[in-house]
Amino acid sequence: MSLGTSIQQIHHRERPDWFKPVNEIAAAEMYRNQLMDPAVTIFIVEQDDVALGFVVAEVQVRPDSPLGWAQTTLYVEQIGVAPSQRRRGVGHELFNAVRELADHVSARRILLTTWEFNVDAHRFFEAEGFETEMRRMSMSWPSS
Repeated sequence: MSLGTSIQQIHHRERPDWFKPVNEIAAAEMYRNQLMDPAVTIFIVEQDDVALGFVVAEVQVRPDSPLGWAQTTLYVEQIGVAPSQRRRGVGHELFNAVRELADHVSARRILLTTWEFNVDAHRFFEAEGFETEMRRMSMSWPSS
């Protein structure tokens, strides 16, 4: 099973209303397209040609406005570590690469979103120095 497949299965299992079942061909095409975007960087940790973890980060530039300051941020779109490799430093190695990229692009902060069901990920992100600064809420619509 590929790394992306195992992560997609977890998300689909927990939120089938949001995440589609695994489609490796479509996912590979999506990642190819992301690699062509100059704002996107993908880091992969591998051993013996096997991916142990990956992170997709996008540089986002917010212009100055009457309501907020201009700033460059680095948004972590996805991060995944093979279940067999968790708690072995792979995620930390990925975030070190993200930190170096943030320095390189002069980002003021590194941002990510995480699903409420993903408690293990929350603990990991907090151990890496992330803090909750915003809450995203949703309501299914139309309500019944």
